[in-house]
Amino acid sequence: MSLRIVSGRSGTGKSAFIHQEIIEQLKTEPLGHPIFIIVPDQMSYSTEYELTNKHGLQGLIRAQVMTFKRLAWLVLQETGGIARKEVNGYGYRMLIRKLLEEQKSEFSLFRQAAGKRGFTEEIETLLKEFSRYSVNSSVLAEVTESLKAIDAPNTLQAKANDLHVVLQALEERLGTTYVDSEGYYPILTEQLKYADTMKQATIYIDGFTAFTVRELELVRELLKVTKQVTIVLPFDHSDEAFDEQALFHEAALTNQRLHDIANEEGIDVDAPLHFYNTKRFHSEDLQHVEAKFTDLVPKTKKSSGDVMVLEASNRRAEVHAIAREITKLTREDGYRYQDIVLLYRQAELYDPLITSIFQQYEIPIFTNTKKTMLHHPLIELSRSALEVMTSTWKYEPVFRSVKTDLFFPLHAELTIWRERADRLENYCLAQGIYGERWFEEARWFYKKYRGLEFHSRVQTDEERAMQAEIEAIRDEIRLPLKNLQDKLDSAKTGRDIATALFELVESLQVYDKLQAMKDRELERGDALAASEHEQAWNEWIGVLDQFVYMFGEQEMTLEEAAKILDEGFDTLEFSRIPPTLDEVMVATVDLARLSNIKVTFVVGMNDGVYPTRMEYEGLLSDTEREWFSQIGYELAPTSTNRLLQENYLFYRAITTPSDKLYMTYPTADEEGKALLSSLYIKKMIGNDKTAGLLSEVVIERVVMDPIELLNGDVLPYLRHPRTALAHLMVQLRQAEHSRELAPEWLALQKFYKQDPYWALIFERVLYPITHKNEAEPLETYITQELYGQKLTSSVSRIEKYFRCPFSHFTTYGLRLEERAEYRLETFAMGDLFHEALKWITEETHRQQLSWIRLTTQQIKQLARQAVEQIVPVFSHQILLSSARYRYIQRKLIRIVERTMTALTQHANVSHFKPIAIEASFGPGQHEQLPPLEIDLTSGKKMFMRGRIDRVDSATIDDRSYLRVVDYKSSARDLDLNEVYYGLSLQVLTYLDVAMENSSYWLPGQTEPAGVLYVHVHNPMLKLDKDLTDSEIEEDRLKQYKMKGLLSENAEAILSMDEQLEESSGYSKIIPVYMKKDGTPSESQSRIVPVNDMKKLQHFVRRKHQEAGNGILSGDTAISPYKLKAKTACDYCQFAAVCQFDPSDGKQSYRQLAQAKPNDIVDKIRKEME
Repeated sequence: MSLRIVSGRSGTGKSAFIHQEIIEQLKTEPLGHPIFIIVPDQMSYSTEYELTNKHGLQGLIRAQVMTFKRLAWLVLQETGGIARKEVNGYGYRMLIRKLLEEQKSEFSLFRQAAGKRGFTEEIETLLKEFSRYSVNSSVLAEVTESLKAIDAPNTLQAKANDLHVVLQALEERLGTTYVDSEGYYPILTEQLKYADTMKQATIYIDGFTAFTVRELELVRELLKVTKQVTIVLPFDHSDEAFDEQALFHEAALTNQRLHDIANEEGIDVDAPLHFYNTKRFHSEDLQHVEAKFTDLVPKTKKSSGDVMVLEASNRRAEVHAIAREITKLTREDGYRYQDIVLLYRQAELYDPLITSIFQQYEIPIFTNTKKTMLHHPLIELSRSALEVMTSTWKYEPVFRSVKTDLFFPLHAELTIWRERADRLENYCLAQGIYGERWFEEARWFYKKYRGLEFHSRVQTDEERAMQAEIEAIRDEIRLPLKNLQDKLDSAKTGRDIATALFELVESLQVYDKLQAMKDRELERGDALAASEHEQAWNEWIGVLDQFVYMFGEQEMTLEEAAKILDEGFDTLEFSRIPPTLDEVMVATVDLARLSNIKVTFVVGMNDGVYPTRMEYEGLLSDTEREWFSQIGYELAPTSTNRLLQENYLFYRAITTPSDKLYMTYPTADEEGKALLSSLYIKKMIGNDKTAGLLSEVVIERVVMDPIELLNGDVLPYLRHPRTALAHLMVQLRQAEHSRELAPEWLALQKFYKQDPYWALIFERVLYPITHKNEAEPLETYITQELYGQKLTSSVSRIEKYFRCPFSHFTTYGLRLEERAEYRLETFAMGDLFHEALKWITEETHRQQLSWIRLTTQQIKQLARQAVEQIVPVFSHQILLSSARYRYIQRKLIRIVERTMTALTQHANVSHFKPIAIEASFGPGQHEQLPPLEIDLTSGKKMFMRGRIDRVDSATIDDRSYLRVVDYKSSARDLDLNEVYYGLSLQVLTYLDVAMENSSYWLPGQTEPAGVLYVHVHNPMLKLDKDLTDSEIEEDRLKQYKMKGLLSENAEAILSMDEQLEESSGYSKIIPVYMKKDGTPSESQSRIVPVNDMKKLQHFVRRKHQEAGNGILSGDTAISPYKLKAKTACDYCQFAAVCQFDPSDGKQSYRQLAQAKPNDIVDKIRKEME
């Protein structure tokens, strides 16, 4: 029984010495007494590889590399202490979550936080720390009393008390039946003396700078039981134990503690082996840095080029520069990938960049950061399926479970089934299906919603086929989940719930499907991804096993079980073993334990990262930890102590390589915010005011693209054809703007064109640059296939064509549309208002009621009845779906009521009376009026269809006048500029149709009186004083003043508002100002001469002809208009399709000139002559 300390600075050969000593023992006595090499988790693989492959051994029999936990398993297997059931990481987390819920009423400080996401992990971390430092519930009870005695802060006392409650409950639950990962230490310490294997064993411990209290207790027992314990520690002088700021303070303090233990136990201490001379470094720069790092005023050495700094414009440029340098090192300098390591922090920022960028350079990497399993299909299926049950079949969890692909048949063609699932999802979104609607006995009915005629339209064959497909895929998903629900409804215990979840997975053949996924990954050559499916299955089984171990016989609700299982799933991580040996290692600075590294990149060396900024102290703050220390209880180091260790962590990082060291950092983050370099950069290379360890160090400033370089060599940016291609594309784009290509870019372009592999890729990448974003006209036969032999159009379609021909093509040619969702759209509300006013008009006619004489009560009743008649067939009954929508329904009734009131008041002062409501026109048999026929240049005709909201007429001196009234759910006026450019043709087209078919309603000749808009709304009034009810009603009526354009005919205008006969001024209901002489003011009214109104009708017909000719000629130009601030792209759904970019000099809007209304009328008059 003896203790031996092997010490020395980094690179002096400590580990190499014990490896060589072990190898000699194995060669001398291959079957001698056991040798155990105990290392941290992250060193186990590399140490075993070092002992076997490097020294020519075929394997290890006598010697074993292991962690403390593995040693515990080995000893307890021999002595029998392993009979306890192990509660592993996810079991421990689930147990704590359960205990927090159970003990919530006992808490004084944690009551609000218990149960919140993330808090369980905080408690788990602290309890594990307590275990490592031998703080059990009894100790914590003493701590609580001691804190009271010394009058510690009340918050700390409450926190200690709550922690005692949790820890006591945890110990009671574990009892003597279970053991957690930290609980092995005291059992191992107790059982070690009974293990015959250990009595003749030799122990080597490497890779540690410090031990926890529990580990020290175990080391104490190992010293008492085994032949010899050799411990490797990185320190220089033993007196560093007394200087907290010393570089090797922690390791030297550990050395002191080990000697104290040996003295206490009467253990012999062998002569220490201290290594003075560095053996690792082949570089004078690195040797100097290691030797002088601790000097307060270090001697500066001129760099020989083995230490370099990369200063990048941002993190992406930084990682690109590292990848280029690695490519150079392996291609030109003879290094292998396994000789190189990247050490970093901020994994969340760098991992995505390193993974994607290194893939572009074809650099194989292995990262030791663990990847969560939360997004694996099996884990997502389990979590989402349970959420489906607890959320009453909400849309989101149902389709999260569907998108795992695990509901689809084994060996199914995934692409086809995913498309089917997408169609089901679209249907559920549009219909608002959730909850009990999944179990409706009636078959789901599919028919595309196209307004209120939806229910009267016959279902097409295509829609019937879609309905059958939707029902089929629905049953594939619904039935397994329904079976799960039935089992969970009868489940009482944790075992019942776990069994139901397992049976769901079993019924879906998930294991076989994961094996198929694994095989596909192997076929692609991705062994790492393939291993994840097997791991996920095993870990998922483990979570269920642990859940049943601890809660199997307990009664619990599904909600409780789901929360506990979710905590378990949250802990799952993939274990990663390098699939090949020749890979670049990517590791975190804090955990990396590396050997045989020749080149190191220390990445992201910014202020606040090296040394790290200690912002979060954990559930126990530093101040609270000091209170623990004050009463004699040691815990993990405070953030202050950890900050003091930062020097050692950086020292360990920069002394990892034997040949070269690169320090890299960005000068700005992703948002362009400036970042400062680390203080360690200054320490290493100095600055203008202070000397560093090295002088004349090469500092390479790198950018994202060579085009950003003012002067400099671009060749280093061209290390790989894939990334160099992106740089070349930037140069070619610039060359379009009269910039000549440099010779190196011309040579690179020649390479891509001549290389058989890259030529095709080059052409594809070049296409977007040389390609002009212009849509080619369609061939005649394609136009006929898309639009049919007989062109039937609507006014809105023609307006869309004039806005942008390509937008028309995508809508009516390709028939693209946004995914429908179950929500109340603005256009749908417009349909409802139209239908409600139509129903009211028909109902008043049926009851022989006059609008003029309608009472307030009758208006309210009619408005309510109208909306209630429509709601069952409106937008998939959305207004009946929830309390919120029923409230909206009441608001819509109020809008109809207000609008009716205004319309009755309009009717009271007008001779114009409705003669047609919702008058439809078009080529169909069910239309009231024939279509508006437009002659096209091809000899074909275009048939216009539509629906006129209201046609009014008045007869004055045996002459009939017609006007068209259009209801709008948003404020609208007629802009003659938009009429001229074809952007607003609706009401004038409707007037044209009404005038052409006036004989349908009226005998004799008719004259156009104008077009008007009615804003259907419930206006908000801004009042600055108290008003009477009649004054309020008058103000409200003003908000319903119609806008539009009228014929300049005084008789017709006076017939629209009789009040103008009594007094001059502005009309309250039409856009007219009547002068005292009884004629309308041209400047203050929206009027045009009657002949000009007729010319407008004919002009609009010509615009239809122009659009029809363009459509049939195959016009698909990407030509969006811009009129003032309005553009065709403002609300366009197809920006991603057309890829129109106004910032591109080669693309621009179709600018439309703005003119005054009178000038527009003059232009139209001239064009129509």
